[in-house]
Amino acid sequence: MRAVTDPQLPPPRSLTVLRVIAVFKFLKAALVIATALALFNFYNPIVTKLLYRLAHDLPYLFEQRLVQDAIAFLSGMSPRHVRIISAAAFTYAALFLVEGVGLWMGLLWAEILTIIATSSLIPVEIYELHRHATPSRALVLVGNVVIAAYLIWRLRRELAAHRAQVARTARSD
Repeated sequence: MRAVTDPQLPPPRSLTVLRVIAVFKFLKAALVIATALALFNFYNPIVTKLLYRLAHDLPYLFEQRLVQDAIAFLSGMSPRHVRIISAAAFTYAALFLVEGVGLWMGLLWAEILTIIATSSLIPVEIYELHRHATPSRALVLVGNVVIAAYLIWRLRRELAAHRAQVARTARSD
């Protein structure tokens, strides 16, 4: 049995894909928060020891080198600079959380914010991929392009439906 709906009301918005994107944003936020916490406590000997253990326990040599290079890079910085980077990482995580919550709730402003935030980094990702291509960089780039393209398509489709609704309402008056 089909539910009777008011033909004047727009169809309900599907949240499935938005929620998948939201989960992706929540996972990115968790990763960035973990990174920010490690940075904030970088000069704590226990954290430094854990980072070196992490570098040693990673399965691939390139991952081990990446973590070791990051430790060496940060070791050359003052604690103040490392904490500034940590604060920036916390801010970036907050952006991911705001995007995720808004997308999960199906809020229009969150779709727009996600388009802007995601699209703004695509040129940097292309440059980084061109400079040093890796599968993970390519995957991040493709993922972000797909997310931005989907959200743009979705907003354009909803705008067209809204315009059609306004035109129908204007004709019926």
